[in-house]
Amino acid sequence: MAFSFGFSGDDIDAESSGDVQAGAAAAAAAAAQTGDEQQQPALMEARALDVDELLSTLPSKISYSSIEIVSPKERRLLIPRRELFDIRMQLMAEDGGGDDTDTTLAGIDSSDIKTNVYEGGFKSWECSVDLAKLLLDWGPRKDIDDLCRVDHVVELTLSLPVQLGCGTALPTLTLFQYALREALPIYFTLADYNASVLRLVTLPNLLLTFARVSSLIPNTADPGDLDITPSLLAAFRAALSSVGMTLTLIAGAWSPRLVDLVPVTSGGTSDMGTLVLAAETIYSPAALERFADTLVPILKRCRMGKAMLGAKRIYFGVGGSVGAFKEAASAMGAVAYDIDNSGVELGRGGQGGVERVLMEVQMM
Repeated sequence: MAFSFGFSGDDIDAESSGDVQAGAAAAAAAAAQTGDEQQQPALMEARALDVDELLSTLPSKISYSSIEIVSPKERRLLIPRRELFDIRMQLMAEDGGGDDTDTTLAGIDSSDIKTNVYEGGFKSWECSVDLAKLLLDWGPRKDIDDLCRVDHVVELTLSLPVQLGCGTALPTLTLFQYALREALPIYFTLADYNASVLRLVTLPNLLLTFARVSSLIPNTADPGDLDITPSLLAAFRAALSSVGMTLTLIAGAWSPRLVDLVPVTSGGTSDMGTLVLAAETIYSPAALERFADTLVPILKRCRMGKAMLGAKRIYFGVGGSVGAFKEAASAMGAVAYDIDNSGVELGRGGQGGVERVLMEVQMM
């Protein structure tokens, strides 16, 4: 089953409306009711990817543009992102005619999500921009939530940051640039359903952020190219190693297996402060259930754990909603609540739009 969130254009920018198209969503829901979901491919099992191996597949040059993130406190950050046309060129150059390449190209050329096949990771979704805006203010704060107290970021999203469903990883990139500038020894874990997204988008975007922080590319909104040289890759690895920063990339479905792949201390539990980041991960009942089943065990195993989520209040015709996710989290011993007075400009549902929400999740 495929459906679209209805975002216009090749990829969104910070000013996109991101409205859900009711017709497309309703068609998806109707297809599900006819039993099409029974014929969906099996979920792909989660697996860790080798970062060095992925770096070795990059072409000699990658093209990028930048998205400007403006926080509620008027902090501004230009985040470089690999261009979609550049990904197409790489795929066509290395195309062996396989199904995986066909699926990847189809994902780039369409805004549709195809259940259990492609989960939208090539696009920068609107709620991920909302979350990045909030994090841009959050990172420099000098209180209990200061990033310096976070050891692990997961993007799903966590700190350890972990980002679940990371795709272009705008929320993690916001924290990653700050961690590089401040030389913070943080574990970054990024998870996406599709390994091709991690290889072609997520990791190149991390490399582009490193290049910008290191003044290897200009800090301007102009598009440009980055030469991928052995010296650049060596400098990237050395910069992470010198401060004890770690990258973990995980491909596959949200599941107990994915939880097992997220780094912990040798004792099997984590005393680290873990921040999980995620956007647009609760769009359907099945998705929000799998997401909650993955998120809560990660939060349970660490002493200081919190998740920050961006989502639509309701995904019309597809079935996911903030209310349903809050109920699922509560049933598992967690509390999910709206972040009030964040200062981030969110849609309020007027003129056919859909209200957007920023949430935090913690264990009770």
